[in-house]
Amino acid sequence: MDSDTPRKTKNSTIGYSTRPKSLLALPDSRGRTFKDFQVYTNVVDGVTAYGAHRHPEHQIAWMSEGTMQIAAGDNVWHLHSAHLVWLPGTVLHDMTLLTEGCMIAAYARPDLRPTGLRWAQPLVLEVDALSAQLLRHLADRTIDDARRLMSQELLYDILAAAPERHDVLAVPRNAAASSVSARILADPADSRTLGEWAGELGVSSKTLMRAFVADTGITFGQWRTRARMYASLEMLARGEGVNDVAPQVGYRTSSGFIAAFRETFGTTPARYGGKLMR
Repeated sequence: MDSDTPRKTKNSTIGYSTRPKSLLALPDSRGRTFKDFQVYTNVVDGVTAYGAHRHPEHQIAWMSEGTMQIAAGDNVWHLHSAHLVWLPGTVLHDMTLLTEGCMIAAYARPDLRPTGLRWAQPLVLEVDALSAQLLRHLADRTIDDARRLMSQELLYDILAAAPERHDVLAVPRNAAASSVSARILADPADSRTLGEWAGELGVSSKTLMRAFVADTGITFGQWRTRARMYASLEMLARGEGVNDVAPQVGYRTSSGFIAAFRETFGTTPARYGGKLMR
């Protein structure tokens, strides 16, 4: 089915015109699960921008590989595979996949959401091994209706108790600070100081400093460290060694990189990479 063709559910008719042609849609079935809870896999080979859009369905988005940026409400988040995003139906959001990778997206009927007030707003949740496997399982076009329904219900049960993640990399909305953040994300090894950035952009250092704190909740230095650590996750996931990753994310020594990684994620790069390889 063409991705621009509207799909009808019990409560709405939606034209998914923002979805790229590469999305693999699950075939319709006799059961109610597909109509109520649709799951798609999108494999991309580079930056993919969806633009600002909204839809009646609630959306669950997870980058199983790669990174993405989402603007929703007052938030702009830079996210990786440890994060799962919940977007309530009708919320305007702008999504950009920033690297090659894979996104799994689920769309739930407007009246289907976990109980509780927190689900009325965009959330970043923790992805554990079971919820990750369930999302992959639900994207499988060959499973039967009964298994699909049980998997959907189990996923909702897990998400209802899933803790929120507050270690996401918020992206500043201020124009000057946003320009700085975009360039650091493109080149994590960039070592220019806040004063050097301010001089290049024609603003004061205090203006940039206040913008980072106001929009992200952390200082410029803390933000850059977190951006570098997030960038390193993708490199480690590709199997690159610590000695190769450290200079790519702005560290002259491996020990300095390891210390920053442990401070951010509570484990060492080697242990993190080992988990990925298992």
